[in-house]
Amino acid sequence: MSLRYEELRLDLEKKQGDISEILDVKRNTYSKWENEINDMPVEKANDLANYYHVSFDYMLGLTNKKVLISNKLNINWNLFKDRLVDIRKKNKLSQNDLSAKLGFAQTTYSHYELGDRKPTTLKVLVIAQFFNISVDYLLGR
Repeated sequence: MSLRYEELRLDLEKKQGDISEILDVKRNTYSKWENEINDMPVEKANDLANYYHVSFDYMLGLTNKKVLISNKLNINWNLFKDRLVDIRKKNKLSQNDLSAKLGFAQTTYSHYELGDRKPTTLKVLVIAQFFNISVDYLLGR
């Protein structure tokens, strides 16, 4: 798996500064996301996927199938928290067991299920990979 931030940017012949302006962040901030030094907030990653007209799964390297998406997609945080609870229970895992397997603090994971904290892109990716599901599905896009 490899994030495709740089590849997508270069396909459109854009510079990091161009993308940082689109995302309304400093160029250095975007550079750290693209170089995987820092983790991009999910909302900014959603803006980026919409800008490139691709799925989260393609942008994050979960699939090699590039399907262009013409309409803007939004994250449904209520659906996200409901899906987290549902998939955890279907797999007969407690929050403690799952958070240990994911490498998250149990309290952090609990906040995601309660909907009072939003995960970063990397955390969503880890959850999706663990359950072998789509990030787009998990986020309700």
